[in-house]
Amino acid sequence: MIKLLKGMDSSARMMMVLTAFCAFGASFFIFVEITARFLGLKFYGTAEYIRNLLIVIVFLQLPFAVRTRSMLAVDIMVGALPKRVADRIGILGAVLGALFFFAVGLGAFEPAVTAWVNNEMEGESVVDVPAWPGRFSVVIGCWMASLYYLLRIVELASDPPWARYVDPTLPPQQHI
Repeated sequence: MIKLLKGMDSSARMMMVLTAFCAFGASFFIFVEITARFLGLKFYGTAEYIRNLLIVIVFLQLPFAVRTRSMLAVDIMVGALPKRVADRIGILGAVLGALFFFAVGLGAFEPAVTAWVNNEMEGESVVDVPAWPGRFSVVIGCWMASLYYLLRIVELASDPPWARYVDPTLPPQQHI
C-alpha cells in the first residue's frame, strides 16, 4: 500500500510541476499580448489559451490539495469535538468528497473522449484551441482526488500502517 501511496504522491507532484509550466505559459501569453498591444500589433488567441490553461491548472492541482489536507474545513468546530466524533465527521466528509469528485470525473469522461475522438476545438475568434486537454484534466484530477479521499476514509476508520507514511517532500505542518 505504501508503494501505491508513493506512486500517487509522485504523480500528484508531477502534476503540480506541469501546472507550474502551464502558469508560466499563461503569463507568457499575457506578456506577449500586452507587448503586441503596446507595439500596435495584433496577437490572437490569448483568451482561448488562458481559459483552457486555467482549467488544467485548477484540476491538476486538486489531488495535491486533497493529499495535503488543504481543502476547506472548519478546524475550530472539529477541534472542539471529541476525537471519535471528529473522526466520524471526517469520514462523512471524505465519503462526500470521494462521491462528489468521482461523479464530476464520471460526468466529464464522455465529453473528454468525444472531444478527443472528434478533435473538438474551442474558440470564438481567429484561433481555435483543442478542447480535450482541459476536459481530460478534469477527469484525471477529480478521479485522483476521489482516490485520495478513499484512502482518507480507510485511514480514519482504522489505523493501517501505511497511514503513518510521511511523504518527506511535504512541509512538516502538512504531513499526514
